[in-house]
Amino acid sequence: MDEKQLVSGLYRGLSQNIVVDEDTDIKEAGNSQKFINSFITRNVPANRQTTIEGLTEGKGKCFLSLEKVKLNRTNRKRVAKGKKQKRLTSKEKKALKLFEISKEHQKYEMYIPLHQLWLEYIKEYMLTHLPKQDMKQFQAKLLKADLHGCIMTVTKSKCPTYIGQSGILLQETRNIFKIITKEDKLKTIPKANSIFTYEFCGHVVDIYGNQFKHRSSQRSARRFKTKPTIDL
Repeated sequence: MDEKQLVSGLYRGLSQNIVVDEDTDIKEAGNSQKFINSFITRNVPANRQTTIEGLTEGKGKCFLSLEKVKLNRTNRKRVAKGKKQKRLTSKEKKALKLFEISKEHQKYEMYIPLHQLWLEYIKEYMLTHLPKQDMKQFQAKLLKADLHGCIMTVTKSKCPTYIGQSGILLQETRNIFKIITKEDKLKTIPKANSIFTYEFCGHVVDIYGNQFKHRSSQRSARRFKTKPTIDL
């Protein structure tokens, strides 16, 4: 191949498949706006075309001003932050007395329907998990069950005054159980150094409070390790 053929191959004309739009000639200053509009229409997604605004000219070149886009993004972030609801702290909850049970509602008979509802729940919970697993694995599942509404009894404790206390469980926190007794007394019993017992469908379940210091919402996703002996 001689030098003339090589040069002619390099500098051959454009393919006829390329269509030239006369309205998009950037060399003409009067048509720069049309070129930019045509470029945006062909290359920018339709849902973002409206956000690109503020076309300016300077020194023979065209620039896209993205200040509007940046402002829109910052405004969206501010709106998103504003939508987030501020949660109450533990001190604010105590000040509002959200979890306090008034004396008018400290009656054992009022919570008997809650206990009946819990019995239906635990029966369905047992039928769901027991056929698929053996009894040892089912015991691990029981640790994740909701206990609000069960009749709980303190069987052992380092504090003698807690032993024998029994009632319907109304509230559970990380460190305490709140139960209502048949004498219409609300008792707050710490989990530490105590063993609690509840029954259902002929089964007796013992809970070691020292190993049960978790919120009910956290227990559902927690893995408990089996231990041969557990001391108070």
